[in-house]
Amino acid sequence: MATTRIQKPAGPAGADARIKELKAQMDRDPFNINLRLMLSSALDAAGRSAEAVKLLEDTVEKAKRNLGVACSTLAQNLLKVNKPDEALTQFDHAIEADPPNATFYLSLKAAALRKLGMGDRANALFQELLMRKDLAKETRRIVLQNLDNLKK
Repeated sequence: MATTRIQKPAGPAGADARIKELKAQMDRDPFNINLRLMLSSALDAAGRSAEAVKLLEDTVEKAKRNLGVACSTLAQNLLKVNKPDEALTQFDHAIEADPPNATFYLSLKAAALRKLGMGDRANALFQELLMRKDLAKETRRIVLQNLDNLKK
């Protein structure tokens, strides 16, 4: 069976066409890391290094955010299959991977601690969260609701 290689267009016009093609693909699949890396490489090869750096910085931020969400989702599913220690570790990974959303992950971790019967640890974490200045309004509401549930 023969394989067909895709020819990269030659010259500056070819590089621009390749960049345009990769940008169009990325518009359809903005979280595809491989496409982002290919586009940054094409930009760099075309002498547009500053644009490549900006794209890579954006890629790293998206990857961090996605990793935080993935770890948090994994943690919640680990709780469902009765693996609490692994779940708590994944919440910590989410917090490390996505610091701008740490308060959200901390509130999920505290809620998990409460469900696992570790009310004292959950209460301490909820209290710590309430002291943070970066706590979003919705997260604050959830924390207060969880604290109220602990009292019942």
